[in-house]
Amino acid sequence: MSQNVTLNEFPVEARVGREKQVFDENNVRQVAGTIAVDPKTKKVLVVSSTKYDDVWVLPKGGWESDETKEQSAERETYEEGGVRGEVKGFIDSFLHYGYNDEIKAKIWFYEFEVKEILDNWPEKEIRKRRWCTFKEAKHLLRFKPVLQKALLASSFAQETDPA
Repeated sequence: MSQNVTLNEFPVEARVGREKQVFDENNVRQVAGTIAVDPKTKKVLVVSSTKYDDVWVLPKGGWESDETKEQSAERETYEEGGVRGEVKGFIDSFLHYGYNDEIKAKIWFYEFEVKEILDNWPEKEIRKRRWCTFKEAKHLLRFKPVLQKALLASSFAQETDPA
């Protein structure tokens, strides 16, 4: 890791509760997430879902009123995946729909360069992490089309063979 880089420090425990959650004018929850890539291995981070066994997701979570969307994305990546680094750019925002076609959330996705992989992190006991090639990540995200769409929109997809 470069001596000049200052990484955000986050609490040892994950944030809980939704009292600081940001909602838009239509009362849609705002969420921030990342396509986190380790520059050494060129692999992307996926984490296990806490709701469904054998389902993999990208690190993401509620944007809170005391942080920017980028800070929220970095915090969620640390809490869920145990990595620290920095947002390198905005990918796009995506609407996440529930079962009744209602909008559940608007997810703001960022490209994230991994600088440090931690042995311990806030959600280590409830999540697994996995480092994947583009093709593996695309397959693992098949149950989460909105996350797969974010992966496909990232420069990670364009830098690899999408076959």
